[in-house]
Amino acid sequence: MPRPAGEGKWIMTTSAPSRSLRWPIILNYAIAVGSVAISVAAAFALYPLWGADPALLLFLAVVAFVALAAGPGPAALASVLTFLALHPLLSPGYPLVLQSGEILRIGLYIVASLFLVALSAARRTTSAALQLLNNNQQMVIGELQEQNDRLRVENAELSEIATRAQAAEQELRQTVDTVPALIARYRADGFMDFRNKNWREYTGLSRDNLEGRRWGSALHPDEEEMVERQWREHIATGEPFELEQRLRQADGEYRWHRIRRIPLRDETGEVIRWYAIAFDIDDRKRTEDALRESEADLAKARHELQLIIDTIPVLVLRHRADGIIDFVNEVGRVYSGITRTTWPSRTSVITHPDDVPRIEAAWDVALRTGESFESEVRLRRADGQYRWFFTRRVPLRRNGEVIAWYAATSDIEDRKQAERELIESERRLREAQMELAHAGRVVSMGQLTASIAHEVNQPLAALLTNAGTALRWLAGQPPNLEKAGPLIERVIDDGKRAADILSRIRDFSKKAPVRKESLDVNEAISEIMRLTHAAISEHGVSAKMQLSEGLPRVLGDRVQLQQVMLNLIMNAIEALSEVGEGPRELLISTGEAESDGVLVAVKDSGPGLPPENAARIFEAFHTTKASGLGLGLSICRSIVEAHEGRLWATPNQPQGAIFCMMLPIREKSCEEPESSEA
Repeated sequence: MPRPAGEGKWIMTTSAPSRSLRWPIILNYAIAVGSVAISVAAAFALYPLWGADPALLLFLAVVAFVALAAGPGPAALASVLTFLALHPLLSPGYPLVLQSGEILRIGLYIVASLFLVALSAARRTTSAALQLLNNNQQMVIGELQEQNDRLRVENAELSEIATRAQAAEQELRQTVDTVPALIARYRADGFMDFRNKNWREYTGLSRDNLEGRRWGSALHPDEEEMVERQWREHIATGEPFELEQRLRQADGEYRWHRIRRIPLRDETGEVIRWYAIAFDIDDRKRTEDALRESEADLAKARHELQLIIDTIPVLVLRHRADGIIDFVNEVGRVYSGITRTTWPSRTSVITHPDDVPRIEAAWDVALRTGESFESEVRLRRADGQYRWFFTRRVPLRRNGEVIAWYAATSDIEDRKQAERELIESERRLREAQMELAHAGRVVSMGQLTASIAHEVNQPLAALLTNAGTALRWLAGQPPNLEKAGPLIERVIDDGKRAADILSRIRDFSKKAPVRKESLDVNEAISEIMRLTHAAISEHGVSAKMQLSEGLPRVLGDRVQLQQVMLNLIMNAIEALSEVGEGPRELLISTGEAESDGVLVAVKDSGPGLPPENAARIFEAFHTTKASGLGLGLSICRSIVEAHEGRLWATPNQPQGAIFCMMLPIREKSCEEPESSEA
C-alpha cells in the first residue's frame, strides 16, 4: 500500500508481485500441459525424421520454456509428462523394455529436466529475493528521501526559529536596555554576570563584573554589610529578595532604589539564575521624608494648638453647623466641672435659665443668617456660682457654606462688677453734685438776695410809699389827679433806680477778686470728663480728648473754672442730644496759646449756633432753651473774664459749635468773629 513521502511523493513499500500472483496457478499448469502436449505431438510426428535426440532436445526446450514461463511447479509437471511420453517414443514396440542407450538418454533427460526445474526454482527464488531487495531498497530510498525532506523542512524551520530567536533576543536586549530601571542578572552563587545599559550608565560601571562584588562599587558603604548579609540569607533559602538601599550614580551622588530579585529554577527546583530590577525611589523617599516631617510638624502644631486652646484663659467651644456643641476646651471643662468634651445641646448646659430664651433667639438668627454672634451671658461655675461672660461665635465656611462655628467666651464678672460700682459711684457723685450745686445755688441766691435786699431796700420802700400815696389821692372823690401824677412819676423813677442797683450788683460781681492757685488745666478737664461720663453714655455721644502735653500751669480758682468747663460740656451734650441722624461727636482739646496762655476748646457736631442770636448767647437772661434761664453762659464769661481770660464761640465745620476759653491773661483768637466783643 502506498504512503506519502515528503511533499507530493508516493513510495511503494510492498515487493513486486510474483509471476504466480500475476497469472492464475491453473493457467501456469495449463501452459505446462499444453506445451507438453504440443511437444509430444510434434515429437511423434517428426520422430521418423529426427530420431530420438531431437525429440529429447524438444522436450528439454519445452521444460525450459515452462520453467521460464510458469515456474518450477509447472516445469516439474512438464518434466513428468515428457518423461512419460519418452518411453513409448523410444520403445514403441516394447513399451516396457528399454535399451541401455535409451536408459542413458532418459537418465540424462531426467537430470537435465530436474536441473531446469531446480534452475527455475533458483531463478524464481533469486528473482523474488532481488525483487524484495529492490523493493527494500526503494523503500529505504523513499524513507531516506522522506527523512531528508523532513530534515530540510526542519532545518528551514530551525533556521527561521533561530532567526526569530536572534531577533527576539536582540529586541529583548534592547527592551532590557531601554526599560527605565536598573536590570541585572546573577549567578546561582549571587554574583552579578549581566547588567543592562541603564545600570551601566547610571553607575558608570562596566558590563562585566570586574569588581568582584555582588553590586560592584555602587552600594552605599553604610549599607553594604547589611545588604550582603540579607543577600546571602536569600541565596541560601532561594526566597525572593526585596530591599530599599542607596546606589551611587556615576557623578558620585547616592540615590534610594527599590531592589527586587527573584530566582530562576530548573526542572529539579534548583536555583540557576537570579534576576533583579531596581527602581529609583529617591524622590518618593524625599517626599515621604518631607511628608513625615510635615506630619510630625503638623502633629506638633496640633499638640501646641491643643495646648493653647486648653490653656488660653477663655472658654473655647466649637459648634456644628446646626449649632450643637461638639467640643469644649480644658478651661471650659474645669470651669463647669463637666469632664465631657461634647455637650449635646445648642446652648451650653451651664447657662443661667433666665438667659437661655434670649441666647436661643439670638442664636437662631445667627444660624439662619450666618453672621457672627455676640452676647453677654451668665454661666454656672462648678461650685454653683454664676458669673458674667462675654461670648462671640464666628462661622467657619467652606465654599461659602458654614460647616462649623467657633466660640470664645471670656469672664467679664470683674468688669461687670467694676461697671456696677462705677455706675453706683457716678450715681452717688451726681447726687452729691446736685446737692452741692443746690447748696451753691442756695448760698449764691442767699448772697445775691442779701445784696439785692440791701441795695434795693430804700428804692423799694420809697416806691411803695409813693405808690400808696398815689392810690389814696386816686381813691378820693373826686380823684386828685394833679397830686397823683407826680407820685406815679416818682414810682417810675424808683423802679429805674432799682434796676440800676441790680446792674451795679452784677458789675460788682464781675469785678470781684477771685481766689487763685496753680492749676493743671488737663488734670482739671480729666476730672470733669469723669463726672460727665454717665451723661455722655446716656445720650450716645462719642467723646474724645486731645490734651497737649507739657502745658504750663495757670493761676485760677479751680472750682470756678471747672464749673465753666462743666457748663460748656453739658451744653454741648444737650445740643448733641437733639441730633437725630448722623454722628454725635464731642472733642475737648487743649493747647498752648501764643500769648503764653492756655487755650481750651469744646467742639461738638450738634445743630450749631443760630446765626440771628450768635451775638447774644453770652447776654444775661438770653436763652434758646425752653426751660433755660439764660444765666449759664453769662456767668461763665464773667468767671473767665474775672480770671483775666476770654470766652467766645464760633461755628464748627461742617456743623456744630466751638466754645474757646483762653487763660489767664492774653487774648488768643480761635476764629473769633469781630462782633464777638460784648
